Amino acid sequence: MYLCNRAEGRLQVYDQMGNFKKNIEIPWKAYTPVAPGDEKRKSGGSGAAVAIALSRDANQRLMYVINQNDSEIEILDRQSGKVVSSFGRSGHFPGDFDQPLSIAVDSKGSVYVTENRGKRVQKFKIVN
Repeated sequence: MYLCNRAEGRLQVYDQMGNFKKNIEIPWKAYTPVAPGDEKRKSGGSGAAVAIALSRDANQRLMYVINQNDSEIEILDRQSGKVVSSFGRSGHFPGDFDQPLSIAVDSKGSVYVTENRGKRVQKFKIVN
């Protein structure tokens, strides 16, 4: 089981019995300069990991995680927790996100991302 802990900027991993296994850090990254005196935001006070979906391959090798603070979808290797790629940025054009909120993967591997403020759903095809 994977739990998004937005406030702490991490995924928490548990086994089927509910026993804690590990944390996977999802670092907070500012996408705009931090104003002097606003170091709380710079240090990650706003959280990062919002939602997660697993790839549809047989081993569910990848995780797609919304890092809401930089409006980016990070693609992580499920076993290591390492970021292997990412897509998106803050904005209103196709491929940009205005407060991404949820993510899902269909049976063909297409990734769907909903936006709170953007009020839309975008569909992406991941190319290996």
